[in-house]
Amino acid sequence: MPDGIAPRPRLAAQARERLAGAVRVARMAEDVHAPSRKSAEDAAAVLGTDPAEAGRDWDFALLAGLIELHADQARAGWRLRAWERDDSAVLRGWVALFDAWSLAVPAPDSLDTAAVAEVVEAAPQVLALLHLSGGPMRVPALLDLLRQRVAELGGGA
Repeated sequence: MPDGIAPRPRLAAQARERLAGAVRVARMAEDVHAPSRKSAEDAAAVLGTDPAEAGRDWDFALLAGLIELHADQARAGWRLRAWERDDSAVLRGWVALFDAWSLAVPAPDSLDTAAVAEVVEAAPQVLALLHLSGGPMRVPALLDLLRQRVAELGGGA
């Protein structure tokens, strides 16, 4: 990894910390096998949190793969089962959260669509690492990381 990026275990610990609310909601939903979105409301009551916060945590849990919906029932996703012992699962969940965010916003029409698609596909991992690092990165290192990820996705690395 480029200079300035924290080691995997530290990044995973930071992701665990930032997704702690999503994990609590996912575990509650798993325990009661509650139906989909209603689980967020139930979680707010059970966990004593604000319904808006529980709703956000519910969405994060779904997007990060901590819970999955099957026939409108919430079940533990594989990442929730691996959460405490598998740093890779945690980091994949964090990247999945950024994937969902980056795909929700369309690119401007004036840009080359192929280039945009490559960067959009690579950006979640770069953003996730940048966010979890919690510190500055030099622009050349950041661009190098983005180029590496685009090359990996395109089979060029």
